[in-house]
Amino acid sequence: MTETKQYEQDACFYTWSNDYEIVWQDSTLPDPRFYVARNGEMRINIRKSTDDEYSVVRYTDDLRDFGINTDAELQAFADKGEDYFVWDNNPWFEVCSRKDGDQDLNEVFHELDEAIAQAEILWKHYGADGDLWKDGE
Repeated sequence: MTETKQYEQDACFYTWSNDYEIVWQDSTLPDPRFYVARNGEMRINIRKSTDDEYSVVRYTDDLRDFGINTDAELQAFADKGEDYFVWDNNPWFEVCSRKDGDQDLNEVFHELDEAIAQAEILWKHYGADGDLWKDGE
């Protein structure tokens, strides 16, 4: 499972394929019900200089090739504006459940720590068998 870092909260830093990827689950549980997945396709058009052609960034290692390794560096590059950085598609995190009937859970988050915190809250409240959809809980 992916080790989380405070300075890498954006889903861009957990995009290693164009598929859905599980990035966190409670390793203290034998069969964790709730987990966090990175979802969505990443596509950033980026260049270091207006004299350069845009490159397409799809994966975390592509982002790192541009020297972007932290949320702050990502924000600084995005703040340069569309002459340097254009989001085409962005990834996100989802809190999901393995229990049958929970397929519609998929809560969306933009920061990894927020998604993990929500998965932990759901576990504390519902455990392995609680009904997410039952009124009054």
